[in-house]
Amino acid sequence: MSTAQSSGWAPYLDPDERLLWEGAPLPGIRFRASDIPKSLFGSFFGGFALFWIYMASTIGGNASGHGPTGVIANLFPLFGLPFLAVGGYMAFERFFWEAYVRTKTRYALTDKRGFVAKSALGRKLESWPITPDTQLEYQPGEAATLFFAQEEKRGNKGRRYTVKRGFEYIANGEEIYRLMRQVQQGTLPEADTLTAGLSTWRGGTGSGHGTSRT
Repeated sequence: MSTAQSSGWAPYLDPDERLLWEGAPLPGIRFRASDIPKSLFGSFFGGFALFWIYMASTIGGNASGHGPTGVIANLFPLFGLPFLAVGGYMAFERFFWEAYVRTKTRYALTDKRGFVAKSALGRKLESWPITPDTQLEYQPGEAATLFFAQEEKRGNKGRRYTVKRGFEYIANGEEIYRLMRQVQQGTLPEADTLTAGLSTWRGGTGSGHGTSRT
């Protein structure tokens, strides 16, 4: 049985497609410099919601508890709770959620495409071709990130924005980057001569360390 078949990627590969590497994001909460503006805005948003709830509670406490007016006054502070939840998520909670999503994320690189599979909220598999024209953005480090695709999305108000796609927070990112460059240049070695030592996720560990798959 080939490595692709034993690892579960075979149904998603073309007949002549070769699995080069499979992995997963490193576990834990991660923070980027680009997260600072959103966290600051979330803190301000949540703080304003707390102020709203406090002031509304004060008004409700001074109002009579009898009749429609008193009931509305007592319920008024509750309108601030959704805004408090949104602010808390933007400032802090999203880091825990993103960490959880990464535990449900798997990556794979073939001699044609890069795959990202997620199973946090339902199962989703996406792939993007790796060609000589593919723009690579490599962010080195112990938890390296390698972007190789972009998606344009539309916000709630119709504003368009770009989302980068790729392998985030992976071990041995430099080796994966070199391997992807070989895919681009068409200089991959034969299957039995691929260099060992690439990071590979092994079921149940999530450590991201292992050997290359061919």
